[in-house]
Amino acid sequence: MASVFLYHVVGDLTVGKPEMVEFYETETVESAIRAIGESTECGIPVWRKRSTPSIPGFVENSEMRQHRFVGILNSLDIVAFLAKSECLQEEKAMKIPVSEVVCPNNTLLKQVDPGTRLDHKPRNFEFLSLE
Repeated sequence: MASVFLYHVVGDLTVGKPEMVEFYETETVESAIRAIGESTECGIPVWRKRSTPSIPGFVENSEMRQHRFVGILNSLDIVAFLAKSECLQEEKAMKIPVSEVVCPNNTLLKQVDPGTRLDHKPRNFEFLSLE
């Protein structure tokens, strides 16, 4: 029996991935549908706009970023929202801000140092010989 220990470094798992695009809670349902369709993920992260203007050299810390994160919006959320009786007027429903659709949950965002290791428990494998 062989024992295999697997680990990954977070930086390895994010290599080649594009920077996370900020989709603001003030955007419309219509633009959210478009963004979800273009996304390679199963949902889009929804953010509050920065309260401080972009000052050259200013770096937002992780606590500030966590506070601005609203939640993740996916296509099922949109379908459930549009199925409500008050959304039967399609044109009006498509102009509603995403803040009325997304379920706020800023704990979905986990920020870790790129050098953080993701350790997995050792797994035992049996090697069978085919004769």
